[in-house]
Amino acid sequence: MNIRKLYIFYKTASCLNMSQVAKEMYVSQPSISQCISEIESEIGTKLFDRIGRRLYLTHEGEIFYEYTRRMLNIYEEAINVVQTSNSNKGKLVIGASTTIGTYIMPYIIHKFNKQEKDIQISMIIDNKDHIEDLLLHNKVDLAFVEGSINSKEIISRDIWTDELVFVSSLDHEWNGKEFLELDDLKNNTFIIREGGSGTRERFESFLENKEMVFDSYIELSNIEAILNYVKLNIGVSCVPYMSVLPEEKSNSINVYRLKDCHITRSLYSAIHKDKYISSHIKCFMDFCNQIDILDNISKEV
Repeated sequence: MNIRKLYIFYKTASCLNMSQVAKEMYVSQPSISQCISEIESEIGTKLFDRIGRRLYLTHEGEIFYEYTRRMLNIYEEAINVVQTSNSNKGKLVIGASTTIGTYIMPYIIHKFNKQEKDIQISMIIDNKDHIEDLLLHNKVDLAFVEGSINSKEIISRDIWTDELVFVSSLDHEWNGKEFLELDDLKNNTFIIREGGSGTRERFESFLENKEMVFDSYIELSNIEAILNYVKLNIGVSCVPYMSVLPEEKSNSINVYRLKDCHITRSLYSAIHKDKYISSHIKCFMDFCNQIDILDNISKEV
C-alpha cells in the first residue's frame, strides 16, 4: 500500500462518490474502484458497503478513515519539515476561536513579530468547534480556544484565564447598579453567541449551575454585533471582559459583575498529539506562556 492509494481511499471516504474523486484526480472511475478493491484485499476486510448506486463506510471503514487521515497528516508534515529544515525562516498557521482571535492574538502577534522577524504567522479565526476540526485535519499547526476540546487526539492545556461580565445599554434598568443579583438577570432578552462558541458554552454552564433558563434570546456570530445590539437596548449579554475594555473606558456601555461571583474560565492552547513540535512552534508557544493577556490588552486600550 502506498501514499497514493491511501489518498484515494481518504478522498473517496470523505465524499462517498467515486465519480467525483476520479474527476478531481483526472483518472477513470474504474481506476478508483480498482484501487479501493486492492486496499480491501490487502487489509482483508470491506471498507465500503455498496448499496444501490451509493457508497457507505462500514464500521471498519470508519476506523481506517480516521487512521488514514492521521497518516496523511504526518506524511504532509514530514515533507514540510524536511523542506524547511535548512532555513531559519518559517511559517506557522495558528487557529483561534473568535474571542481569542479577535482580542488576544493581535497583541500576541504584534509583540512576537518584533522579537522573531523570520517566522511568518497566518491566522484562521472561527468558532471553537471548527478550529478543533482544523486541528484534526492538520490545517493549523496549533490553536488557542475557549472551552473544552472534545477529541482525544488533541492535547490541550490551560494557558490564560478569562472573565465573563454582563453588559447593558446606558438606558437599561440596570443602570446605576454597582453589582447584579441573580434575580436581575431574569426577564431579559439575552443576546448570545452561536452554538459551538466557547463563550456560549461557558455562559450556558453558568446558567445550568444556577438552575436558570432563558427562553428569550438572540443568536449572533460575533461579539461586535452583540455589543451593537446591546447599545441599542435590544437586550443584554454576557461577554468576555477583554472584549468590552474600550467601551468601558469610553462609558459607551455598562459593565457589571454578579455580587460575590466572578464567572471565570480557562483559555487553552491545543495541538494534535501527532504533531511534530518544530522549533518555530516551540518558540511561539514559549512566547505565549510568558504573556499576561489582560494586563497587555489593558495597557493598549
